[in-house]
Amino acid sequence: MKVENPDYDYLWKDVITELFEEFLLFFSPDLFELVDFSVPPEFLEQELQTILSESDSNQRVAYKLVKLQLKNGSEQWVYVHIEVQGDHKKMFPKRMFQSFYRIMDLYDQKIYALALFTGERAKYNSDQFRYEFLGTELTYNYNTYRIASQSESALLKSQNPFALAVLAGLYLIKSKKNVDLQYEYKRKLMRMLLQDKMISKEMKREYIQKLFVFIDHIIRLPEEAGLQLIRDLDPIMKKEAAQMGLSMKDTSFAKYYLKEGKREGIKEGKIEIAVRLLKKEHSVEDVAEITGLPLQEVRELKEKE
Repeated sequence: MKVENPDYDYLWKDVITELFEEFLLFFSPDLFELVDFSVPPEFLEQELQTILSESDSNQRVAYKLVKLQLKNGSEQWVYVHIEVQGDHKKMFPKRMFQSFYRIMDLYDQKIYALALFTGERAKYNSDQFRYEFLGTELTYNYNTYRIASQSESALLKSQNPFALAVLAGLYLIKSKKNVDLQYEYKRKLMRMLLQDKMISKEMKREYIQKLFVFIDHIIRLPEEAGLQLIRDLDPIMKKEAAQMGLSMKDTSFAKYYLKEGKREGIKEGKIEIAVRLLKKEHSVEDVAEITGLPLQEVRELKEKE
């Protein structure tokens, strides 16, 4: 059964927004130390609509533009270019530069720029745009981060919860078209999230909730494998997730538990009808036939009267 591709650009933009402090600490500890987070970051999505050209918006990329307040009272802008497909061409450095100068030209602000490559084909080493013509020269350097080239062991050791999002991206690349491997990776991430990595650090519940949704959507399994994983994780979900008050909303778990709840409700309704019929002295055989309950179960109900 074909699995529908997730909306990767939305998933990355959403998790960066929700865990922005952790994101910034993960990618730029030096900048993180300068930011006054008592002033909430301002996400300038609407401004990007006017800054970027129509051709840029048609690319399989996602963008974030964030305005921060520094401890010295000045502003700092962060521009994140999330390359989703990894279809890198020679024009990419130029696109990074164009985005930079458009933002700087319109707002005259300092800009921290990061290109985040989430695809497996992010193997080229260009982290600069260079222009030279008859004595006119320009070099623009920007920060890059390629998930495909990261160390799994280093990510596992990280104390930053955003490392789990990056690890999920790495596992997605490593398990491409291998359902068994996807199953194991997703199971591992969920167990880390609910039992090990996050719980031990007493992270905020909303962080765990957002990572839970992100991991569930970015690594999608075929229906049968997905149901098996949910059954596998069910004891953990009932214990750990319930204690944390995690919501199953917007996850593959929601449909499963809703269906199970309906089944339980239907069965409870059948039992209630069976008890009423038995009290009216209907035979156990008739009650079993009417309700669809197993004969032995109806007999046990009869004995409890």
